[in-house]
Amino acid sequence: MSPTALLWAYALAIVFVGSLPQLPSWSELATFGVVILAPVLILPGRGWLSVPFIATLLGAGWGLWHNQHALEQRLPLSAHGANFLVEVQVVSLPRPSLTESAFDEAAATSSVRFSVRVLRVHGRDLSPPLQGQLLDLTWYSIDEGVLTQLRGGSLWLLPVRLKPPRGSVNPHGFDYEGWLLRRGVYATGYVHPQVQPPQYLGLQPGIPALRHWLRDKLLETAETRGELLSALLLGDRGGIDAGDQRLLRETGTAHLLAISGLHVGMVTGFFMLVGGLLGRAIGICTGATPRGITLLFALSASLIYTLLSGAPLSAQRALVMTWVLLLVWQWRRRISSGFAYALALALVLTIQPLAFYGAGFWLSFIAVGALLLGFRGRQYLCQAHKRGGRLLGSTAGLLRSQWLVTVALLLPSLVFFSGFSPGGLLLNLIAIPWLGFLVLPPLMLGVLLLVTTPGAWCINFAAWQLDALMHFLGGGHNLLPSWQILGPPAEVGLLVLSALGAVLLLLPPGLPGRNLGWLLLLPPLLPFLPRVGEGEWLRVTVLDVGQGLAVVVHTPRQRLLYDTGPISGSGWSAGREIIVPYLIGEGVLALDTVVVSHGDRDHAGGFAGLAESLPVAHLIAPGRLERRLGEKARRTSPCVAGGEEILGDLRLRWLWPDSTDITGEENDHSCVAVIEWHGVQILLAGDVPAEVERQLAKSYPLSGPVDLLLAPHHGSRSSSSNALIAWAAPRRVVFSAGFRHHFGHPHPDVVARYAASGAALFSTAKSGALVFTWMRGAGAPLVEVARAAPRFWYADHTDGADAEWRLSRRSQLW
Repeated sequence: MSPTALLWAYALAIVFVGSLPQLPSWSELATFGVVILAPVLILPGRGWLSVPFIATLLGAGWGLWHNQHALEQRLPLSAHGANFLVEVQVVSLPRPSLTESAFDEAAATSSVRFSVRVLRVHGRDLSPPLQGQLLDLTWYSIDEGVLTQLRGGSLWLLPVRLKPPRGSVNPHGFDYEGWLLRRGVYATGYVHPQVQPPQYLGLQPGIPALRHWLRDKLLETAETRGELLSALLLGDRGGIDAGDQRLLRETGTAHLLAISGLHVGMVTGFFMLVGGLLGRAIGICTGATPRGITLLFALSASLIYTLLSGAPLSAQRALVMTWVLLLVWQWRRRISSGFAYALALALVLTIQPLAFYGAGFWLSFIAVGALLLGFRGRQYLCQAHKRGGRLLGSTAGLLRSQWLVTVALLLPSLVFFSGFSPGGLLLNLIAIPWLGFLVLPPLMLGVLLLVTTPGAWCINFAAWQLDALMHFLGGGHNLLPSWQILGPPAEVGLLVLSALGAVLLLLPPGLPGRNLGWLLLLPPLLPFLPRVGEGEWLRVTVLDVGQGLAVVVHTPRQRLLYDTGPISGSGWSAGREIIVPYLIGEGVLALDTVVVSHGDRDHAGGFAGLAESLPVAHLIAPGRLERRLGEKARRTSPCVAGGEEILGDLRLRWLWPDSTDITGEENDHSCVAVIEWHGVQILLAGDVPAEVERQLAKSYPLSGPVDLLLAPHHGSRSSSSNALIAWAAPRRVVFSAGFRHHFGHPHPDVVARYAASGAALFSTAKSGALVFTWMRGAGAPLVEVARAAPRFWYADHTDGADAEWRLSRRSQLW
């Protein structure tokens, strides 16, 4: 069997183990190996057949060991919220930001996020120990003087409060827990100076300190675009303003500032040229050109650049692929492109067996695979004697390569980023060589000569070119079609068909059936087409937005959102980061109705981020809140008791508030609605307190038990009174709350009351997002739980049965 096939068997085995919903035990893997290998070894003359099975078992064994080790290193749930005193080294570039107060938006304090390596634990430690682990920390309300000391490479004695890696889990959403696991971060937390004053211990020379010094020098030297230069050199994108980020995303050029194969390859090529020129100069002077100097320069430059960029997974992957190609080139071996591709794949998965969960993994390997496939077996010849023939041939090759990459990355762009930029093809044709020839080389040369006047000239030339490039992209954004929101096909079969269509289009021109690929690429357009013959259904999705609320009510003819989740003090928006990806993934590109129950940040905070991304036809909110938020919707109206909305096949009856002369900001101003659909009743009650619940029970008799109730105020003790439970008689109750949040929702007494009523209880804190789907006439709904997704780190990371509702150490608060 060929070495290429063995490498593929090894790599696919790693991917298979990482894709399992729960990791097998070593005994199960050993049993599988014996069952597979024994018949092969027994057969006479067939021992060679065992080689691919051995490669497969090696891959599976490595993936299993790595993944089990990662799970074992995570902070145990029993230590959630525990305080530790640790000596640490800052290993990242700290990212300061302004954090708004949840109670006073005018008051803002400085906060900073950074990563540290634990050097020593004072006092009690854990098993496994914290020493040597990587932590992601936040320092809130940091003093400006302390912030100047918090540098890459600095040593500190910090009191920290830690928690295990935990994030919101939603369909089509960002997997925060998986991202932390791939980075090797096994706990997160914040500095807790109230326990003990933090102590600065000094500065440790090394790569982190060098990176921070380079960032300071770049920002000090560059007359413009210093933050973009820092992103290109150091992978530090924290300083890029929102406008530039939006421009890069909408023009399909965001990859220009994400350290990847493009940057590592360009830096490698530049230093290959420098090494080659130096080798020739030495040869002229000595009469003998040193062997390997070009390779040495290229390997060293790619490694140093990767380290300076912070060695993100994308840069590590690019480094591996670059080194494979360089060594193949140096040895002058006739190694097939397929073998080099498989070798790079196997090495990347050996370094990080979970790398295939990241978007960059697919973008890198699909782009390279597209170029190999598109140019395979084909040479584009031009008559060299004709004037300009070689230039035309190079231009044609450049255009074709850009076309191949664009087609190949269309589907991954829909899957990972929920859209694509039609104008990106033309803009990247100019932007990539511009960056590669006029920005990166002078930037690298300027870094080498950083403390000299020529170095400052080079850096400012790179900054000037980068500024001109951004202005060019801005002009292109105005002239060409920009970012188009579009999700991937919802069904796996359609996704596979679309991928097959892309593969057909990548084949060299002239092959039979190649143009059939255009037809197979049509499934992503299905959300724009009218749906014919679809059955009647109601889908209610309670998204996992942490301590907040966001409920999507969806039928074939109507799309309604009740509440928009929270916004953090640093600007993170559940509307933009959770709700929009979910809606696009479900084929919802516009909202018919958005109801904001009241003005609390955990209910209304995400509205601005939502409205920036998706059009909102109708906004409903209580009192004057309607006018405050109404600028971002086509039409607005207040919710008021006794009112009614007919939305396609949905009927909304408003039960509260009883006046429009209110601010709409308080809990007892919340919009309370009963949604009715073919006999199904959904009760949405915002954060109303028990007093309002008792008034509702007296004033509005219900036609029968409520099929689904969103527990008022997240299950707080101030709500969910006996009067509400007796009035609504809910069959199912959902608590939308943060995992072990300090508010302590849901309160144990509230849980006990609902349980005594016979209702089925659900919590987003435990289950992630919850999807309830009713088919007309089918009775009970189908219930889907986001944390039941096939991710082994979800199965290993839940509360035990004895702590099912102990979601906080402060269970007496409300």
